[in-house]
Amino acid sequence: MPLRVVAYADPAIPSAVPAQHDRRDRTEPKGTAMRKVVLYELMSLDGFADDPGRSDWMGGADERLIDNLGRIIAGQDTVLLGRRTFDAWSVHWPESTMQPFADFINHTPKLVFAGEPLAREWTATTRVTEPAESVVAELKRENGGDIGVHGSLDLARSLLAAHLVDELRLVVAPNLAGRGRRLFADNGTLQQFELRGNDLSGQCLLLHYSKRD
Repeated sequence: MPLRVVAYADPAIPSAVPAQHDRRDRTEPKGTAMRKVVLYELMSLDGFADDPGRSDWMGGADERLIDNLGRIIAGQDTVLLGRRTFDAWSVHWPESTMQPFADFINHTPKLVFAGEPLAREWTATTRVTEPAESVVAELKRENGGDIGVHGSLDLARSLLAAHLVDELRLVVAPNLAGRGRRLFADNGTLQQFELRGNDLSGQCLLLHYSKRD
């Protein structure tokens, strides 16, 4: 079934959405590794990852945190965003000078899962109206780099529930947020990950988990 999309992309930058007519050419040969979905989230010690009314619990970014983010995005050639994250980021990042993420997020193909038309244009952006789970499952079967999910808590939770997330890259702040929205649902099913790396950025813990085979 063809994907229903509305594109706001720069014509010079190819869309990350698989087109119906060329899926055979882009599908990976049998037996090769699938693309990975990499979820990057900032969260508090008590598990909150989003509080629309407050942003003071996370703290600032130091050089080590930025270097860690740079390594994560270096392997990504597609970004998945939810509607609320798009609304905020499409205003902030085109004017930002925080590198390397500003160049990355402004020019990497972005899929925004939104039922209603987007309020503004943003380079290399495509609105997708199909269910995220089916779109992402198909993207994983195609040639390409990692698929990044940044922020976008509702989208992240739906992909976690569908067992489509392959890596967790978490930045845990040394604070108890006390309120907000949690990344991990309290009614999910067992998924096993293994620790691949950990580091410190100031007082923040940088965690890297990969899903077990």
